[in-house]
Amino acid sequence: MEKYFINGKEPVVEGKSKKIYELDKDTFFMCFKPHLRSITSKREENIEGTDKERLISNMYFMNLLESKGIKTQINSNKIQNIDGVDGIIVKKVKTIPIEFICRYYASGSIVRLYPSLVKEGQKFKTPLYKFDLKQDIKVSGVDDPTLNENYIVGLELLTENQFKEAKQILSKVGEIIREDLENINVRLIDMKMEMGFDEEGNIVVIDEISQDCIRANDIETGKSLTKDSFRQLKSDEEVLNCYKEFNMKLSERR
Repeated sequence: MEKYFINGKEPVVEGKSKKIYELDKDTFFMCFKPHLRSITSKREENIEGTDKERLISNMYFMNLLESKGIKTQINSNKIQNIDGVDGIIVKKVKTIPIEFICRYYASGSIVRLYPSLVKEGQKFKTPLYKFDLKQDIKVSGVDDPTLNENYIVGLELLTENQFKEAKQILSKVGEIIREDLENINVRLIDMKMEMGFDEEGNIVVIDEISQDCIRANDIETGKSLTKDSFRQLKSDEEVLNCYKEFNMKLSERR
């Protein structure tokens, strides 16, 4: 991303894959960077164009959730352009420092960690839920360590009732996206999402739902259409084409 200033301001938050600019005290402008990282594959690089494709899919999914009665962080239902940069206008939230994960099929870390219990591609009778602390590997040598309910409540990340509500949202969001993708012949393997509190104290879906946080394959061919293509060490061009193909399929639902 070439622009560093939006409305003459530097970003208030800048991570590996996003920049967030303050527009006023209640709204922010979130834009994506073309950065991808896989610790297990020991691969980290920028792939130009993936930021645009993630932006498109994120807008699609946030609008889908809003249409189903799930509150999200978005403040506009369309991609906006400010000072030549495309992004999403979002509401002010207080982030919950947890990655909420739902799994429908076995793949990735669950296969590596529990090979005696699961096999690659195994379908779970009911979705499995996992909760990881948002913590960079540099802090303790472990990337996003896993939390259980007792830790989440006991360490006061959420109250018991808030955790129950967040888990219900995770379940609903997963089912909405899983069913939507099945209608375009795409299988949702697993996904992660983030949540936060809005100004009224409601738990809302925030950040990003895109190819970077969804593991999804073409049902007929088994081809990865999301970040697994990057983990599989495919070329930059192949990864970008997978992201584009995913969005082309989503366009069939618009």
